[in-house]
Amino acid sequence: MKTIGEASTPAEVRAEAALTAIANWTGKQIGFAPASPGIASPSHRGVDSEAWLVAVDQSSPAYFLKIVNSDQKAFVDLEAVFEAASIAAGLGCTPSPRHLARDADAIVFDLLPPGWKTARMDDLRRADVMEQVIGLKKAIHGSRPFTLSWTVFDRIRVLDDARKAAGVERPDDLWWMLDGVGEIERAITAAGYDVRPSHADGLASNIMIGQDGAVQLVDFDDARNIDPLYEVGILLNEAFPFEEEMRPALEMFEGSFRQASLNRCRAYAAADDLMWGLWGLLLNSTSPRGDIEFLKYAQWRLLRCRMALRHPDFELKLRRL
Repeated sequence: MKTIGEASTPAEVRAEAALTAIANWTGKQIGFAPASPGIASPSHRGVDSEAWLVAVDQSSPAYFLKIVNSDQKAFVDLEAVFEAASIAAGLGCTPSPRHLARDADAIVFDLLPPGWKTARMDDLRRADVMEQVIGLKKAIHGSRPFTLSWTVFDRIRVLDDARKAAGVERPDDLWWMLDGVGEIERAITAAGYDVRPSHADGLASNIMIGQDGAVQLVDFDDARNIDPLYEVGILLNEAFPFEEEMRPALEMFEGSFRQASLNRCRAYAAADDLMWGLWGLLLNSTSPRGDIEFLKYAQWRLLRCRMALRHPDFELKLRRL
């Protein structure tokens, strides 16, 4: 673990700048070491930020520093992240954010104790884990609203505009996927939807599991006021390959199974796949980080979007939201 003044790489220099920007730590002995590096495939983890373990006036780390990567700044509002994580931490859903170093594009969080691990998709298929995850997400849904709101369709438009502006080559059938997701947006808008503060993240890697089986949510970069069924839909899309397996989890969320809710979850999942596909295409062409498999991730998400839109029941699902 290095201390302030020992940085020897550009990433370490950025970490030092973020840590020295925290006024409450001025004059303290600060050590820092890299956490797990980001990967996009086969697991999507830690791609948006550089992650560091931080010790303050002790030998063992007690904090987690994340610094938003330069290619992600357009998509992350750190003030909104800090606010959402603070509200969720007050509910016992996530480690507390402690310091916001806006000029350094960084936030410091409490570090979970040793023994906590990143969840995998197999973990989410365990009923006890899924029940806790849904319970945490429902607790956030019942909290006071966040400052920002968005829909997955808003994000798709932002990403597609950015793709066009960057001159990124598109798949031949992208127009068809955009049209299909446009149908989803019109159907959901016509049916109406609730808006609640939400973690808005379906990735298994942003769920942590303790040795005693306890669960915490992490990474509130996408937290906004959204339709709660979007959040549930992308979680189920991550955990289960078949709709039959999704039914018990949806029953945990609503108290009873409703086909209309599953239809909406599946529609949202297709839109989410398109969103992340566009994100991967854009980053593959514009990010300086050549070690991240953005294109592979994009192709996988777009493939799943195509499969959903081509499902023989797609039109029927949209009529029964």
